[in-house]
Amino acid sequence: MNKKLMSIVLAACVAVSIAACSGEEEDTSPVVLSGGQAAEATVAEGDADAAPSDAENAAFSDGYVFTYNGTVITMNAPADDIIAALGDGYSYFEAPSCAYEGMDKVYTYNSIVVRSYTRDGVDYIAAVELKDDTVATAEGIRIGSTEEDVLAAYGEDGEEGTSGIEYTKGDSFISLIFESGRVVAITYTAIVG
Repeated sequence: MNKKLMSIVLAACVAVSIAACSGEEEDTSPVVLSGGQAAEATVAEGDADAAPSDAENAAFSDGYVFTYNGTVITMNAPADDIIAALGDGYSYFEAPSCAYEGMDKVYTYNSIVVRSYTRDGVDYIAAVELKDDTVATAEGIRIGSTEEDVLAAYGEDGEEGTSGIEYTKGDSFISLIFESGRVVAITYTAIVG
């Protein structure tokens, strides 16, 4: 299976992992955290001093990088320090992975959703989804931007689909979905090899 297809499968599995992949009876109800409550050891303590520098984080990838509240989020970078730097204001969900070992984890913040996958016992950033127009890509595109804005920011060499366009850079891609000529969804996804 090629790397991009595997990444799409991973993103799909994480997004729909409400039921366990194995078909066994398991409790798949989400663990919801707010205001710093910790339900289990996988929850970050929020120690921003432990987070890697922007340069160290960006070094994990030659692809797209997204910044949220001053924290650089790089696809395929180890997730623990990034989640810790983002702080405790999130809801959390995990389910057995359909594509990898361990658990797929979903951290939902006010304006973004961060998804991770596990490989060799380490969680890595799998995807970042922008939820509203209060955040923008490094190129200045946000939900509500026009298709013309996207083409001006990213160029015309993207791969067009039925409802959007996708741009690949290094080991990640960004998907922008349009409705009535405006961006309605933006997702960064890691290409996992």
